[in-house]
Amino acid sequence: MLALAIGAFGLGTTETIVMGLLPQLSAGLHVSIAQAGLLVSAYAIGVTIASPLVAILTNSLSRRATLLLTMAIFIAGNACSALAPNYTSLMLARVLTSFSHGTFYGAASIMAAQLVPPARRAEALSLVYIGLTLAMILGVPMGTVVAQMTSWRMAFWLICGVGVLAWTTMWLWIPQDRASGPAIPLSAQFRAMLHPLVVTMMLVSMCTSSSMFTLFTYITPFLQTRSGFSTHAIDVILLMIGGGLCLGNLLGGKLADWKMLPSCAGLMAAVGVVQVLLVPGSLHPWVCLVLLFLWGVFIYAPMAPLQTYVVACAGSAPNIAAVMNQSSFNFGNAVGAWAGSHIVDTHWSYGGLPVLSACFAFIGFGLVGLAEYYVRRQAKKPREVVPHPLTSATHAVVARPEQDLRPHA
Repeated sequence: MLALAIGAFGLGTTETIVMGLLPQLSAGLHVSIAQAGLLVSAYAIGVTIASPLVAILTNSLSRRATLLLTMAIFIAGNACSALAPNYTSLMLARVLTSFSHGTFYGAASIMAAQLVPPARRAEALSLVYIGLTLAMILGVPMGTVVAQMTSWRMAFWLICGVGVLAWTTMWLWIPQDRASGPAIPLSAQFRAMLHPLVVTMMLVSMCTSSSMFTLFTYITPFLQTRSGFSTHAIDVILLMIGGGLCLGNLLGGKLADWKMLPSCAGLMAAVGVVQVLLVPGSLHPWVCLVLLFLWGVFIYAPMAPLQTYVVACAGSAPNIAAVMNQSSFNFGNAVGAWAGSHIVDTHWSYGGLPVLSACFAFIGFGLVGLAEYYVRRQAKKPREVVPHPLTSATHAVVARPEQDLRPHA
């Protein structure tokens, strides 16, 4: 688990580091803050488009080999980012780095799920995602400090170092496994992705990340303009938000192993309410701090459970499901960063970011409600029993996946 968490830490840092480097990137590359923010969208779009393709190309590899290959791509991409001479080349380097993201998380999700009993899968995946959470707590603030003391290029070199450490620990600690090859044809796996519950929950994943990145992409200028915080104070605030994300990650794993859909609905509603309160609250520094901490807890809690749920719902297509859900997350990242850039450039300015973020959260809340309705409607239909992809046992995960995923709902 530790080796996977280190890899997740590196991926999380490179995905979000731009948010803390916007002023330095804007000045160093001679672009606007909004244009610099699009570097987040470039990464997210790269994940969305490339992840399914990389998953297909690596489908015959063992998961250990897939993890090592994707981490090598990660290292190369960040080295190119550090050496990028201009905005366009940095954009392309970010896209290259993104090729590793979805497939790494997909392989890591399946491997983590195989190491624990079925009832603890969400909790196990949350332990892997703790690396991504720590990227918010430590990676982004430390990268921001390094960029302020030296340059934004050094921040990317440090991420390269994390990638080398992750590759080494995975090579040493991840056990050899059999190739995960196509026991079921890829066409059949993609058809499994059309299950209504899979599609709906991937849309929830997209809305969750859109809600998060609409605000988080522009968190530094948001805090400067709305609350008047200094650059050094924002470094501490990012640590505080990261603490909320960490707590939310652990909370989400526990709640999902209890009642997945009701928990997810409550969390999405809480995110929306906090965002609405943040519109006036951001004008009062102490109120803003409390709301941002709560936002960090609520916005991140559904992440790992959603990944676990989608993988299980997909039945015989766990690899494709894990990767496609990561694509959904990152497409949401791109949508959030893109939508936020348009809000920032209008008369709404930074004050409109929480409003838009709340809209995404409430849409996600509605989609979870639809999923719950589908689950209840299917409750009396006959089950089709098939081998579960993550264990040797049999579970009804194609015709009625909701039965196995909602033990107490």
